[in-house]
Amino acid sequence: MKKSSKRKERGGFTLVELLVVIAIIGILVALLLPAVQAARESARRSQCTNHLKQLALGAINLESTSGRLPASGWRGNWTGDPDRGSGADQPGSWLFCILPYMEQNQIHDMGKGLSNTARFDAIRARDQSVLPTANCPSRRNGGPYAQSATCLTGNGTGAAGSFNQTQFARSDYAANVGDETGFDGRCIAISPQAYNVQVNGFPPRFTSFSGVTFCGTAVKFRQITDGLSNTIVFGERWIPQEVLEGQGWAADDWGQYSGFQDDTVRSTYFVGTSAGGVQRKATHLPRSTTDPLATVVADVGETISRELFGSSHPGVCLFAYCDGSVQGVNFDVDPEAYRRMGSRNDEGVTKITR
Repeated sequence: MKKSSKRKERGGFTLVELLVVIAIIGILVALLLPAVQAARESARRSQCTNHLKQLALGAINLESTSGRLPASGWRGNWTGDPDRGSGADQPGSWLFCILPYMEQNQIHDMGKGLSNTARFDAIRARDQSVLPTANCPSRRNGGPYAQSATCLTGNGTGAAGSFNQTQFARSDYAANVGDETGFDGRCIAISPQAYNVQVNGFPPRFTSFSGVTFCGTAVKFRQITDGLSNTIVFGERWIPQEVLEGQGWAADDWGQYSGFQDDTVRSTYFVGTSAGGVQRKATHLPRSTTDPLATVVADVGETISRELFGSSHPGVCLFAYCDGSVQGVNFDVDPEAYRRMGSRNDEGVTKITR
């Protein structure tokens, strides 16, 4: 019997059906993507919170050992010296001071026991090494980022020397200097430029600033009269999105272990109200990294733009307090309430500028 040449018909999708399926998948992805992004940001925010908590606990451990929170170093061209403690003699940053209290002794001690060129090579490598705890995962990984500079630190023989740096690892967190402005210039005016040289006015008295750490000095817990749970110790610092990846903005061009300047400390300054009760501009409120640099500079001025705390988290900036807790503060927080968070000793009294 002759076999039939007629082929069995096979089922399949038509082009219209395929396009409908693709459209449905696209709609589902569009609906799910915000939820996925929100979940990822929630995880990143939790990690950032944990970083701030670790930094705060490091500072608390240092205070319990030395009787004082970490000082914030000398003017910014100095970097950490592993042989000079955590007070007025230490030219490096608050972050450098608390490394041993965060189980990071091996980083803190790089260059220790060496001198001159060998020591500077080790310290150069240290300042280029990223410390994951120092960065917010919603922003960046810390570099290192290219930046040519001449740094000063101890040469291992009791004197100071200089070395050339080509790149720095950078931190996303800053210490709280309080209800202050123009603090970078104040430190430059009094900071030592050599070891074993007395400088008039250095270190400054704790009564000369309202935060918890300053140029060459810091406070004891008993000097925080507003309470540890009411006073900021560290927070996320404002860095605009367009310069996050190491473009060398003036407030993000030095390393995380460099001394006191607007790369490592920020403030909650607010002038209050005039005699007529008219509220003045709230310049120092925390900002979002999505706020363009040019817009903020036009709003508050170039110098003040370098003194702000700020965040990459939607709607909120994270702060660690002196009791080790971490809280989010809205970008539209009341400016007077925000100022009090930075001031350690205002006793809850509203500041009035006449």
